[in-house]
Amino acid sequence: MASLTAGQSRALETTERVASCFSLIGTIFIFVTFVSSPNFRRPINRLVFYASWGNTLCNIGTLMSESPIRAGANSHLCQFQGFLIQMFVPADAFWNLAMAINVYLTLFKKYNAQQLKALEWKYHLMCYGAPFVIAFIFIFVETKERGKIYGPAVLWCWLAHDWDFLRIAVCYGPAWVCIVASFAIYIMAGREIFKKRHQLRAFNNPSDDMNYAFKTTDYQVTSDFESLPLEHISDAFILPPDRKSSNPSDTSRASYPKYNVKISAGPRPSMSHHASAENRQQKKNKAAMEANRAAFGYTKVASLFFVSLLVTWVPSSINRVYSLIYPESISVPYAYAAGIVLSLMGFWNSVIYITTSRAACRTLFLNLFRHFRGTGRSRLPIDGDGVRESTTRRSSRARGKSWGDSSEELRGENVAQAV
Repeated sequence: MASLTAGQSRALETTERVASCFSLIGTIFIFVTFVSSPNFRRPINRLVFYASWGNTLCNIGTLMSESPIRAGANSHLCQFQGFLIQMFVPADAFWNLAMAINVYLTLFKKYNAQQLKALEWKYHLMCYGAPFVIAFIFIFVETKERGKIYGPAVLWCWLAHDWDFLRIAVCYGPAWVCIVASFAIYIMAGREIFKKRHQLRAFNNPSDDMNYAFKTTDYQVTSDFESLPLEHISDAFILPPDRKSSNPSDTSRASYPKYNVKISAGPRPSMSHHASAENRQQKKNKAAMEANRAAFGYTKVASLFFVSLLVTWVPSSINRVYSLIYPESISVPYAYAAGIVLSLMGFWNSVIYITTSRAACRTLFLNLFRHFRGTGRSRLPIDGDGVRESTTRRSSRARGKSWGDSSEELRGENVAQAV
C-alpha cells in the first residue's frame, strides 16, 4: 500500500494538531460557561454539552496524530488512540440524530422540556453506550491473518487496513444512517413549520371582510314640549325633586302642563361581542405562537448541527470511498480534508453553542470588560455617601446592572429555545 512522504506526513500532523487545538478551545468554552452560568443551560445547549465530552476525548486522540503509528500497531498508545477514534467519532453523528428526534417529538408529539429531559439517559446509551461496547471489544480481537483490529490508518491509529470493511460497518454506515434519518426529520419539520407560520400569519392579519354578529340596541327619546312654556323647560330638567318649592302658594313652577317621554329599542351596532371575539382571537394567536416558537428556534439550531455534521462527514466519506476504489493509493487532498474536518468536530459544536447563546455571551463579555476596566483604574469613584467605592463593590454593581439590562433579552431568547 502507498504511503505519504515524510514532508506530507509532517504537514498533515501539524494540520491535525492545530485543528484539534481549535476544537479543544471551543469545548473548554462550552464546559466553563455551561457550568458557571445558568443563562447557558438551555435544553438545546445541554445536548451540545453532552456531545462536547465525546468531542474532547476524540480530540485527545486526533491531537496525538501519527505519533501512535510510529510507536507501532501493538503499542498501548496505538490501541488507546484507536479506541478513542472508534468510540467518539460515530458518537457525534448519534448526538445529531438525538437532536433531530427531539425536533420530531417537539413538533409532532408536543413534548415539553421536562419530557425531553427524561429521554436524555436513553440518548446517552445510544450515543456513548453502544459505541463503547463495540470499541472496547475491538481491543481484544486479533487474528493470525489480519492481526489486531486497531492499527495504522494513514491519519492515525484506527481500524487497520486489513480490517477496512469494518470502517463502513461500524462507523461510516451507522453515521450515514443517522444523517439520512435526521435529514428526513428536518424535511418533515420544515413542512410543518411552513404550514404553522402560514397559519400564524393568517391569525395576525385577519381578512377585512369577515362578518361579525352584533347584538345591537337603539334608544330613541321623544317628548311633547309643544305646550310647555320655554321658561319652565330648564326647571323641569335641571332642578332635582328635593329642590322644588315647598310653598303651596308658589305655583309658578308647578303649574306647567304635563309632558310625555317615550323610549323605544331598535337595532344599533354594539362592540361588546366584537371585543369579546377579538380577545378570544388574540388569546388563540398567543397560544399558537408560544406553542410553536420553541420548535422554530429548536429546529433552526438543530439544522445548524446537521450542516456541521455534513461538513464533517462528507469529506471523510469521500476519502473512504476513494480508498475502497483504489486500495493501493492515497489521495493527499482527501486525506488532508478528512484529517481537518474530523479534528474540528468540537469546534463546529462550539460555534453552534455560541450562536444559540448570543445574548448570554454578550452579557458575559460585557461583565468581563467592565470588570477588567474597573480593576485597571488607580482612582476609585466616589459613591453616594462620599466614600471612595471599592473596585470589588463597583464591579459587583456593574455585573448586577448588566444582568438586569440583559434579563429581558435573555428571557426572549429562552422562549424561542424553550425545549
